[in-house]
Amino acid sequence: MDELLIGIGSALLLAAGFFALRPLLLSIAQNDARRQATRPIPAKWSSLLDTAAPAMRHLSDEQRTLLLRASSELIRTRHWEGCQGLVLTEEMQLIIAAHACLLTLAIPGEPFPGLREILVYPATFVPRTVRDPRKWVWTNERDRPLPELGESWGNGIIVISWDAVSEGARDPADGHNVVLHEFAHELAYENDLTPAGVDRAWKPRVASPDNWSSTLLRAYERLDAKVAAHAPSVMSDYGATDIAEFFAVATEVFFERPEELGHEDPELYELLSTFYRQDPARDFMKLDSASGLTGRKR
Repeated sequence: MDELLIGIGSALLLAAGFFALRPLLLSIAQNDARRQATRPIPAKWSSLLDTAAPAMRHLSDEQRTLLLRASSELIRTRHWEGCQGLVLTEEMQLIIAAHACLLTLAIPGEPFPGLREILVYPATFVPRTVRDPRKWVWTNERDRPLPELGESWGNGIIVISWDAVSEGARDPADGHNVVLHEFAHELAYENDLTPAGVDRAWKPRVASPDNWSSTLLRAYERLDAKVAAHAPSVMSDYGATDIAEFFAVATEVFFERPEELGHEDPELYELLSTFYRQDPARDFMKLDSASGLTGRKR
């Protein structure tokens, strides 16, 4: 009985201490947020976006400022590591962070709260796999891992190839961008946007989970049918691999070729537009109109 009373007393003291410190903790958090909001952005960053990340050119001045601040936070608060001798520069980090934060630009809260590390290889890399240490050779060629452009491990680590990042940034209208792809996977992990494995009975953490899952499944099945029939699509065949890859591929196309995706699959476009709280097709049309163009250069 005495031990129980002591335990209850300790719990009450801890609870009282928390509530007593809560205003201070909130004040510290708010002050930190204000400091971040006023942290100066390097003058060269804005021009760097224009030359090295033209996919951002449709953003308003206010959006660009928000993007650069979010990028700065992602660079400052996560562990970045160059692999195989790659020396990561500020420019390289900004290009990666800006494309990543484009996904969460209009989503409230901290971008990618579960993300801990970004590992960058100079080119394609062979993923590390866990295997029986007693086996020193691969059993067959099918078991041998193939070089990849990027991976999202689902445990807060993203691995990408700088060559793939650079190539994707240079051509923002080709529908392929390894940063958008892998960071879309990270968002999917954090919000259960796609099912684990083959289990389709999952509960996405979105405003309308049933609508999300049913709409995404229908869109995936439409692409799968197109791939089987060798019919053309704005999305690559890789999107038919499974629903997780479909979401990542659809995200790439949503941000890079939004007009075409909207024409091909308006239901999917509306779903992604609602989730990301962005309408890039509309923004590109405004940009083209202001520039006197009839369409984006392909």
